[in-house]
Amino acid sequence: DMGVNVVYTREEDVFILLWKRTRIANDSGGKIFISIHANSSPSSRSAKGFETFLLRPGKTKDAIDVASRENAAIKLEEGNHDYKVDSSENIILATMAQSAFMKESEFLAAEIQNELDRVVSTPNRGVKQAGFYVLVGASMPNVLIELGFLSNKEEEKLLGRSSYRRKLAKAIFAAIVNFKE
Repeated sequence: DMGVNVVYTREEDVFILLWKRTRIANDSGGKIFISIHANSSPSSRSAKGFETFLLRPGKTKDAIDVASRENAAIKLEEGNHDYKVDSSENIILATMAQSAFMKESEFLAAEIQNELDRVVSTPNRGVKQAGFYVLVGASMPNVLIELGFLSNKEEEKLLGRSSYRRKLAKAIFAAIVNFKE
């Protein structure tokens, strides 16, 4: 309806190298990069809610922990890919490279949080920042969304429902429309 082309990094449950995800976005001439995830909290089964992240050094222990769990996916990768965001200094360098897109990324993240907040009753955990490998290298506005906690039985059930996932997708779509306008 908007005259845009959606490019998925994958359409089935297969692992795609983290660096390849942004390469796909860049090679396709992407205008925004959105990485969608389901969260987990090994220390708290009661943790719940949705949050959107920007690529910057993490400010809170919670944000740093989420990024650490997500970044652990590199252990599934064959070969040695040097993501260069394993220290605060390298995260700062990566975010400087994407500084041209930071204001747009911030706006997109805020719109996503607002739209999700309108349609779901789970807690809005806000816009946060952390050093997610999957966002490094995207030459466009980019965000990572955590839609809920699989470690929370209530949210796991919700995320398992296609009607709930459709509601989340429509909210993200509305945020993209707002962003495009």
